[in-house]
Amino acid sequence: MNFPVNPFAKAAPGEPASFAASFLLFRRLLSLNNAVLEKIGRMESSLAGEYVFDRKFLSEAVAGLNELVREVVSCLGSLTGNRYLSLYDRYEEIAGKLSGLALEYAGPYDRNLTLAYGLIDSDFEELVGGKNATLSEIRNRLHLRTPDGFAITVAAYREFMEANGLFAAIDAICANPGSSRDRSAAISRLLEQARFPEPLVAAVQDELRQLLNRAGGPVPLAVRSSGVGEDARTRSFAGQFHSVLEVRPEVSSVLAAYRRVIASRFSVAALEYLGSTAGSRDVPMGAGVQPMIRSRTAGVTYSRDPESPEKNQLLITALRGAAHDLVAGRRQADRFVMTRVWPFTPLTSEIVMPDGFSGDRDAFAILANGLRRGSATLTPRELAKLAEQALLLEKTFGEPQDIEWALGDEPVILQNRALSLPAKPLPLPGELAAELAVATPLMSGRGQVAQLGIAAGRVVHVDQDTDPDHFPVGAIAVARFPSPQLSPIVWRAAAIITEIGGPTGHLATIAREYRTPALFGTGDGVRVLAEGAEITVDVENKQVYQGIIEGLVRLHVAEQDDYRASQELRILRRILRWVAPITLTDPTAADFKAENCSTFHDILRFAHEKAIDALIHFHAERGAQEGASRRVRLPIPLKLRVIDLGSGLTSEASGAGEVGMEMLNSKPLIAILTGFLKDDQGVKESAVLGFKEIISGISKPLALLTGPSYPGDNLGIIAEHYCNLCLRLGYHFNVVDAYMSPDPDNNYIYFRFAGGLAEKAKREWRARLISAILSGLDFKVERTGDLVIAKARNLDIPRMERVLIRLGELISFTRQLDVRMRDEAAIEEFFQRFLSSIRQEQAGGEG
Repeated sequence: MNFPVNPFAKAAPGEPASFAASFLLFRRLLSLNNAVLEKIGRMESSLAGEYVFDRKFLSEAVAGLNELVREVVSCLGSLTGNRYLSLYDRYEEIAGKLSGLALEYAGPYDRNLTLAYGLIDSDFEELVGGKNATLSEIRNRLHLRTPDGFAITVAAYREFMEANGLFAAIDAICANPGSSRDRSAAISRLLEQARFPEPLVAAVQDELRQLLNRAGGPVPLAVRSSGVGEDARTRSFAGQFHSVLEVRPEVSSVLAAYRRVIASRFSVAALEYLGSTAGSRDVPMGAGVQPMIRSRTAGVTYSRDPESPEKNQLLITALRGAAHDLVAGRRQADRFVMTRVWPFTPLTSEIVMPDGFSGDRDAFAILANGLRRGSATLTPRELAKLAEQALLLEKTFGEPQDIEWALGDEPVILQNRALSLPAKPLPLPGELAAELAVATPLMSGRGQVAQLGIAAGRVVHVDQDTDPDHFPVGAIAVARFPSPQLSPIVWRAAAIITEIGGPTGHLATIAREYRTPALFGTGDGVRVLAEGAEITVDVENKQVYQGIIEGLVRLHVAEQDDYRASQELRILRRILRWVAPITLTDPTAADFKAENCSTFHDILRFAHEKAIDALIHFHAERGAQEGASRRVRLPIPLKLRVIDLGSGLTSEASGAGEVGMEMLNSKPLIAILTGFLKDDQGVKESAVLGFKEIISGISKPLALLTGPSYPGDNLGIIAEHYCNLCLRLGYHFNVVDAYMSPDPDNNYIYFRFAGGLAEKAKREWRARLISAILSGLDFKVERTGDLVIAKARNLDIPRMERVLIRLGELISFTRQLDVRMRDEAAIEEFFQRFLSSIRQEQAGGEG
């Protein structure tokens, strides 16, 4: 796909784009960003079953996405002087893959005879079989522990069968009269005589060598069946196909075990399970080759208790040793029924007494809390870890799961399949109505729906600095801002609620990808929803209730729709893998680079951040090269001029030499000046610096103190929703760059403070004070010595106005800190004074 013109062509020397043109590009990029996110949202809603779609929808969606993202890359190239050439390469590669998927191209591996697990995900089921695809998805996408290994593909199976003429021969055997036992025996004799094609032998040999290298040397292997459709919800084939354990790490042994796996496709049990209408080409067989996993304990987790599927509980069974005796039904296991709500409290337990036990049986008696006394196979920490994994897998695959695992130091998932449960009865309308009538609503009618759903759990407050690994799976995440850095938490959360944001932002897209119920823009969720409180979230009705509303939870489980097997849905999932995920979450990270964009969402995120950065630093890099500026008449001796990019001044300013405050139409500038002009003359007096302060400041770079070259006055570049304000107040230099529109997802504030001629200790005290206050105003702050840089994102208009007013006060307030601060106590006094007023305003404005 070619750009109509080269968007990365270098501008001619001496012809930099004007700021007005750059600002228009920036606004266009924001508009495109929103259009792409809305289109992704529609595709994800279709994936969730909210819309009916067909092949035409898929091809049109891909074509539309490719065109919009192409223009995003073009805008960024023009805005940044072609700084990110590699972004174009990433766009072309991803767009090409999407176009191929829309045309149902099978992909580059469709003829491979073997595939390492590292190359596979759940969309490869038709190529590697259900077990291989699921385990690889868990390993590669969810980063949970599974065995390493490789798949012998369905293409290898077909090559083996066709090279030996087996499909026709088997169909002939099955067409003749006889019992399933006679047919199976005849097919087994054919398979024993068949030879493996040399390309298949070579592929297995090469893949085995690589696997053993990764394992650190020869290790016993398992060769497991992985048929297409095996472990499906509609027909699981549980126990029908064969897996061979303790296989020697040699090619001949692996191929012999693989032959037995193929033979199990035609066993007596499998032939009868499939029925007389099944042909030899139905349910093609793949296989997985894995190192054996040694365990002290093994077992099975059901993410919902099969005996009480309507209850919000799960079941874990465990025994010492390996799991195959448990799944084969040869040994009894300990049983633990646990709540599905973090911290996963055990409800009941049944501990199996050891064989030959002759001691005091009261040691295993049931206690008053329903649990058994005794030596269980699993610790409380291990039980909680298994429960976490079960909920993550259920959420990922969209339905209850049956998980086989082995436990050494950490759980290793050996197999995962859909759990077939009886139909869950809907709660009776009267019962649910009665339960809701006595429920206590904590929030009602607030916010915007980002992802539909119902969830219940404990509240955990999070921000962009929260460690995702420490966030409890199944908890309700409550945050002030929908930062993309919360993406890993969204996967672990039962639901997410934010005070700011809307359905078109980056985190909303992630919530839809993970199908995490999400309610954004609630206003004061952090204050209302206390840390640790149990709540129930009903996103569709915008209700948050105190406690666990069992009827709503049952309603959500019963209403979950299953249409995941359609071909259109498979294609859409594959498309969204290259569109929706976001891997570049932290703009400050070393890997936040154009060449690391893996999806269209990454390209959007990267372009958005770099466009803001380009706009913020435009003036500092190029100086004031715009046309005529206008002096602003202020009630204090502050020299300020503005350049209007469009609608930054009212119509009354037309023809006037000077403009008064009443003629300003730039919403961000009005808010900043409102704070700056608050009647507090005590903090606006000129600073009196001593000789020591002046000398100590001389070591600072002159450019840092003075900033870019302006004509002499302070300068604001303004539009109705935008302001870039550069203020040089004495020896302090402040930059504020702000965009404030009706869409919170586009809004941001950038603030930079530098300078001052106080002695070094005072300058650093001042920087600490400013950083602390900015943190209280919801900025993300970086401080290097006495240089302070702060950013705030995703603010709605009322909150952004309040923050900008406070920022104006802070700019004014800091002018006198050099001479007023004498020691650490002075820092604390000034800090408490300013921060206390911030807290009072927030309590009054949001209470």
